[in-house]
Amino acid sequence: MSIDLTVVSWIVTVVVGYYFVLFLASWFRRRPPAGAEATRPLMVILVPARNEELVLEGTLESLSSLEYAGGHRVLVVDDASTDATPTIASAWAARDDRIRTSRRVPPEAGQGKSEVLNHANRLVGDWLEAGDPWLEGRRPEDIVLVIVDADGRLEKESLAKVAPYFADPKVGSVQIGVRIANADANALARMQDIEFVGFSWLVQIARDWIGSSGLGGNGQFTRLSALQTLGRDPWHRGALTEDLDLGLRLIEGGWRTRFCHLTYVDQQGLTSWRPLLRQRTRWIQGHYQCWRHLVPLARSGRTPILARLDLILYLVLVVTVVLVSYTVVVGLLGTLGLVQVTNDFLLWVPYGVPRRTVSLLLSVLPVTVFLGTYQRHSAHPFRWYQLPAAALAFTTYGYVWFFVSLRALANLVLRRNAWVKTPRLAA
Repeated sequence: MSIDLTVVSWIVTVVVGYYFVLFLASWFRRRPPAGAEATRPLMVILVPARNEELVLEGTLESLSSLEYAGGHRVLVVDDASTDATPTIASAWAARDDRIRTSRRVPPEAGQGKSEVLNHANRLVGDWLEAGDPWLEGRRPEDIVLVIVDADGRLEKESLAKVAPYFADPKVGSVQIGVRIANADANALARMQDIEFVGFSWLVQIARDWIGSSGLGGNGQFTRLSALQTLGRDPWHRGALTEDLDLGLRLIEGGWRTRFCHLTYVDQQGLTSWRPLLRQRTRWIQGHYQCWRHLVPLARSGRTPILARLDLILYLVLVVTVVLVSYTVVVGLLGTLGLVQVTNDFLLWVPYGVPRRTVSLLLSVLPVTVFLGTYQRHSAHPFRWYQLPAAALAFTTYGYVWFFVSLRALANLVLRRNAWVKTPRLAA
């Protein structure tokens, strides 16, 4: 049996080249509009909370001490917790009038993060309509909803650094970088830190120029008036990646999304494999769900064509890990003599040292770019002599996406769509 890998190799090379271009663009960073420092929208921080007693105390303490002259509020939505979460939230609300709580109960509770956020959005809308002084009489365009997970820790001046981006009335949302707070806990947590820092400060900075920056589930800032254009429940019910889905819908609606590289949010990384695989399966399945946006994006006349192209590529290129894994498996079968492998990809390069050099460069370029970005922006950079081992570990870790992709595709075929909460560690 003969298998030809030429076409697959060309596809993977084009993808590598695409991300290398993003890497080059990430060295040139956009800033907020000039003279926008006086822009100070009211920041309403939404904290979805379901059994978060291990981390909620520290999160609320952190949020209460943020430094921002424009005013900020905190709304904790308890999603039918069975631990001390409501007690902790209520205690904070009793001593700080900037903090409010709301409790969801069955059967409405337990339907996933999208429904919790929609609940919070409806509350804010109702309070605004009723003239609640908690919102200082602000207009919807002057209120920004900030999503911080219960394990999130915003950098102290993050609100002040993001606020100027909203001086542009066309900006509907801003995403900030994400770091793993416990990156030094073990090797698995460190791999997640490389992943998040690499994506935030490589892909997101570059996409900020294009106008296609994506939203994350943590550290997401969205203008209330932009959310109102999507209806009373802007987060799509049943979406496993409600952040990606929301960002795509805003862009399709003509809103601009930005990435703020000036600040970040810390969150917990998972330190064991089972919850990590469950979490990533949900993420990749949610990514596949968002393929429903491919046609609307292609037809969206209000979105710049380059941003549309980039977002379509971003949605589709998730299959790259499957292609790479396929080449590895086929190569292994060829080495064992079970199949005959042909690949004419590098025929255009002279045989010998030039061809081996090009092959090596293409092999190490992706991990080199990611680790280079990580070294520039991480709070936990590697020592120089640790980099070869880190590169090997991160390359191996990347094949996790192949396994979870198969699980996600199986879930889609079997129509399993359960939202599973990520477990927390004691803060």
